[in-house]
Amino acid sequence: MSDQHTPDPDQQDGWGAVPSVASIRGTQETPAAAQNAQAGSSAHGAQYAPSGSRAPRRKLRRGQLIGIISGGTAVVLLLVAGVVGFSVGSATHSADRPVRAFLDDLTAGKVADALDAAGIDRTKSDVLLTDDAYAKATAKVTGYRVAATRTDGDTATVRAYLRQAGRDVAATFTLDKTGTDWGVFPVWELQAPELGSVDVSVRGPSGAAVQVAGTSTKTSKDGTVGLRALPGTYAVTYDGGKWTKATGGSAVVGGFGGSASTPVQITATLTSAGDQAAKRAVDAWVDGCIASDDAAPAGCSFYAYGENPAYTYTNEKWTLESRPTVAVGSWTTNGWLVSTTTFGRATFTADIAGAGGTGTATAGPLNVNASGYITGFSSSGATFRSAVGNGSSDTGS
Repeated sequence: MSDQHTPDPDQQDGWGAVPSVASIRGTQETPAAAQNAQAGSSAHGAQYAPSGSRAPRRKLRRGQLIGIISGGTAVVLLLVAGVVGFSVGSATHSADRPVRAFLDDLTAGKVADALDAAGIDRTKSDVLLTDDAYAKATAKVTGYRVAATRTDGDTATVRAYLRQAGRDVAATFTLDKTGTDWGVFPVWELQAPELGSVDVSVRGPSGAAVQVAGTSTKTSKDGTVGLRALPGTYAVTYDGGKWTKATGGSAVVGGFGGSASTPVQITATLTSAGDQAAKRAVDAWVDGCIASDDAAPAGCSFYAYGENPAYTYTNEKWTLESRPTVAVGSWTTNGWLVSTTTFGRATFTADIAGAGGTGTATAGPLNVNASGYITGFSSSGATFRSAVGNGSSDTGS
């Protein structure tokens, strides 16, 4: 920078009062620079060199400059990539990821994949844990949202809400930490959630055939059956063949956690064919009693007594004068109740011989009571068990 000044009349050449650069405290000046400064002081309008000026820097070549910029950019990119990678890794290893995968498969109807992901083992009796059975269910899980995730050491808990039948159903899932990936990200394993169940109770013979979501199964000895099931509503129908019938129902399984459905109660009644088969079974039982040549037929409701030991009885037989009239009612713990509305009549006869001569002994007519139970059906017809006598049974078609 150059400054122009008017000459001071008291100083020669006007710049004599300006101290040399070397005399200014805190500056460093080479001898050559001092000489130049002194020589320059005699010239009017000389160039002023600021005390803080430095030697010109060496310019970087273009290649060096690009290399430095590229290196700096690479470091920044590596840092960004590291941050992004850690974020992605953390997200993909979060505890709710296995839960989301399980529920994604479930909402898509991929039952086998969902059960495998959750570690749910299936047995032969799990007839509802199939893609086909679940496809026939209604009010299934159509969506979900994860509400909260909590970790406590090697255990995590995920709370979610399942969208089912137009409402939110709370569900809680538990996960265990099984290791890490790259020594940094935790690996979480979903523990098998407890499934709900479809419970059916049939007031009818044991081994009754029912269909749940189109899948056939049978009741146990006590007339009940329980089937593990995924969230949904399952239609239950009764398959009584030609002998029996019943009105079905539906079972609702809400979410997880072992919630059992309200048991579907089914009461089996007789069809017209079943009612006729029941009465034929009663007739067969009566005919069996009449066919006996014993004065007291085993398991029958009538008998003759008063035999005289002094005589020999031969040609003993029963004759049915009229059949009993019966009505078949509702199911009881012993079977469908059979009530005698009108007694039948039977007569007993026998030839006798003894010291007093020969002759014929008779008894009756006696009442024939056919009260009892229809305990079940087979392909040949109904089975009747008498409620009188010793309870022997007979089958008739």
